[in-house]
Amino acid sequence: MTGKDLVFRYFKLLSNKDIENLLNLFTEDAVVYEPFSKSEGLRGKASIEPFLRVAMMATDALDQNIVIENEDSDGKMRKITALVTFKRGDKVRGRFTFHVDNSMIKILNIQFP
Repeated sequence: MTGKDLVFRYFKLLSNKDIENLLNLFTEDAVVYEPFSKSEGLRGKASIEPFLRVAMMATDALDQNIVIENEDSDGKMRKITALVTFKRGDKVRGRFTFHVDNSMIKILNIQFP
């Protein structure tokens, strides 16, 4: 699976509320950095799952426009940055940076400017 495929699959599974397959995109020791909690990152699938469930509810029925901004590799891990616009009346734009190891998400950094 290419990095771009993984990003689009992530958002498709999020839209479809498919928590099981969404979690299967992450490594067991994955870390999600998101702007809504005061933690130093959500570590491991057990910590990431509640966040994804809230994200599913928050993005329910929103149109998504996903643009891959950048994709590069340091030899072992690929880094894919996607600019995502969520729209239902108003627009909200976020930057999602996926660090991918062996076609699985190792780190996800989410920013809303």
